[in-house]
Amino acid sequence: MTGEQFLNSLISLEGDITALDTQRVNLDGRRQSILDRAHPTAALSGVCVQTMPGSKTESLGIELAELPSPQELVDKLNGLQKRINKLIDLQIDRKQIALDIIEQMETTKRRTLIIQRYLNGVKWRTIADLLHYNENYVRGELRDEAIAEFSALYEKS
Repeated sequence: MTGEQFLNSLISLEGDITALDTQRVNLDGRRQSILDRAHPTAALSGVCVQTMPGSKTESLGIELAELPSPQELVDKLNGLQKRINKLIDLQIDRKQIALDIIEQMETTKRRTLIIQRYLNGVKWRTIADLLHYNENYVRGELRDEAIAEFSALYEKS
């Protein structure tokens, strides 16, 4: 893996973590929403809904029936959380490696660019404002210089 690929993997990990967490929150939220509509005091232990054909409660009962059982839900949520935790651990390890390399970089502006963009996920426009440079310069020449310096140090480590 090159230094640039390593830095891009940090951004990718952040996206993967966010996607999994969104999936986890949506799964939990969908079930809770249906349970709340079924009965305000409903718990994950189950809900009994009496229905008349074509009624609102019939459609609610169908939605409840399509949801995973409480144990399946817990298993899915735990599985997602384990995957999220593994990715967070990997991200922390990689960020520490990156910080160790960044400390060796010679210029502050290159260090700032690498930290803000690849570790903190800051937009190019904001980085340009922080450094008081034109955005095109930051996205182009300065980025290329920072990546080259980081990559050379990464290859040595």
